[in-house]
Amino acid sequence: EYRSKGGSIISKRKIIIWISSILVCGLLLLALWTTKKVNSVLQQDSESEFWLLSDVHFLSSALHDNGIAFNQFAEGAAGKEMRYQAESLEAFVAEALEKRPTGVILTGDMTLNGEKASAESLAELLAPLQEASIMVLSLPGNHEIYNGWARIFDGDKEFYADQISPQDFKDIFSEGYEKADSVDRTSLSYSINLNDQYRLVLLDSCIYEEQVNWNQPTTNGRLKESTLEWLKDQLEAAKQQQQTPLLFMHHNLLEHNSLLKEGYILDNSAQLQQLLTAYQVPAIFSGHIHIQDITEGPSGIQEIVTGSYSTQELGYGVVTLTDKTINYEKKVIDLDQWAAKNKRKDPQLLQYSNYQATIFQQDTTKMVRQQLASVTELTEEQINTLCTFIAKMNAALFTGDDAYSQEEKETIRHSEEYQLLATYSYFLKQYVDSLLEDKSPDNALTLPIK
Repeated sequence: EYRSKGGSIISKRKIIIWISSILVCGLLLLALWTTKKVNSVLQQDSESEFWLLSDVHFLSSALHDNGIAFNQFAEGAAGKEMRYQAESLEAFVAEALEKRPTGVILTGDMTLNGEKASAESLAELLAPLQEASIMVLSLPGNHEIYNGWARIFDGDKEFYADQISPQDFKDIFSEGYEKADSVDRTSLSYSINLNDQYRLVLLDSCIYEEQVNWNQPTTNGRLKESTLEWLKDQLEAAKQQQQTPLLFMHHNLLEHNSLLKEGYILDNSAQLQQLLTAYQVPAIFSGHIHIQDITEGPSGIQEIVTGSYSTQELGYGVVTLTDKTINYEKKVIDLDQWAAKNKRKDPQLLQYSNYQATIFQQDTTKMVRQQLASVTELTEEQINTLCTFIAKMNAALFTGDDAYSQEEKETIRHSEEYQLLATYSYFLKQYVDSLLEDKSPDNALTLPIK
């Protein structure tokens, strides 16, 4: 027995009962909290809309002075438009603020080459969305984490820029991790328990160093075994809660062009496909390859690739989720209209669509001329004709307008340009052949929920 301050006697049995009661209550509260955490959803609405933005390759204006080094880089940036990136993102944000989607999902390569300052500037540009309660969910691309190509352009020189660490990425693009139902401890992957109908899984498919390095980024991607185990847990949770799981990652699950495979398709794609088939995942959304494309896998899974926001056009994807369907549609930001509405005076900005298309066409022309550099049998007029021919087809590939009819394919194969390529350039002829492979529309898709 024990005596209290007031002098009353308390038996051991009462103390044990009292302590046990506290423990039981604590365990009940913990159980209730855990249940709430597992089953809690971000929204009660059965319908939601997400805008997909991929491969922006944004470079902060704080990292260049528009000098010699920057302009030399911009001219050789593989068809990417580098001078009006802030304006194009401001126009995207303005459109989103007007239409008010549930959220925006960035599927990697948001920065040019993993400059920390670029990530911070991009987050600032997107901040008005979050202030308006529009979610911004991000996952890394192969250009993001510890990229040795991160640069500052100053005059005619380049200098190393601060790189993005995994923790930096979580801190700068924090909303996804704050709203996550689960975060993979061995990668930057996380899942979002959206509503009773859908679970979104954002996967880190990138291969990167564990510390600052000065090497080029690794183009190809691979999911770690530990991440695959974590993913399996997320798919199982979705199954138990009767949710439809949707996946998002930077690298491609499937082949989208027979010549553009190495470095684009996930190294362990077969292993991931097997897992997704087992859990009947209907769709995966990716980027990386820069083209707009929709492809169906052997098991019926659809992979929807949203084209790069920095190349041929300012394209983005709109995913509408209801209790009956998953609907995807590509849309394009009209920067010309935005510039006029905001009374901008820059003539290139006022005719941006032509300006951006011209940059992309010039890059294609450069590639064609390099391939034909050693061919002496062709006239300059013929070379110009071939440049125009391939530039038109290449633009169609990147915008998702390359689902040619059989009649159109035959017309192309019997054209003078195609015959010249067959005679003088095996590679360019092979490339054109790859552009004729697409069998389905790439700009829209509706999937019923089973």
